[in-house]
Amino acid sequence: MFKSLGQLFSHITEKTPQPVVGLELAMAVLLYEVAAADDHIHTSEEAKILHLIRDSFKLDDVTAQALLTQAKTHQHNAVSLQEFTHILKENLNREQRVHFLQELWQVAHSDADIDNNEEHIIRRISDLLYLNHSDFIKTKLNVIDS
Repeated sequence: MFKSLGQLFSHITEKTPQPVVGLELAMAVLLYEVAAADDHIHTSEEAKILHLIRDSFKLDDVTAQALLTQAKTHQHNAVSLQEFTHILKENLNREQRVHFLQELWQVAHSDADIDNNEEHIIRRISDLLYLNHSDFIKTKLNVIDS
């Protein structure tokens, strides 16, 4: 009986392969998650995400837009932030994760208003990236002051 159940479950998992999410897509999804946190994505937030994607990954406009479109889909279908933060933890050192935290704040502040929901999402991402509360505050103040 257990053998047949095992065969059934292996048959199901073979038919539904999990999509592979790379570092660039994981970062784009998290950036978009911040923009979507207040249920209204401002054009300035989307423009900031495109700018960050283009500059961080050295992409042309068409490729950056395609990555953003893919990120929107993944963000909409995501079950948890951990599936994306895990990729960042595995591929970025602490300094790079702090820099990314600052980019999250830049997206939130790009419309000149950091919504409580945006701040909450950034806090959750910061915690999942194992960053300190001081990193959370410093990066926020750096963005607001600049």
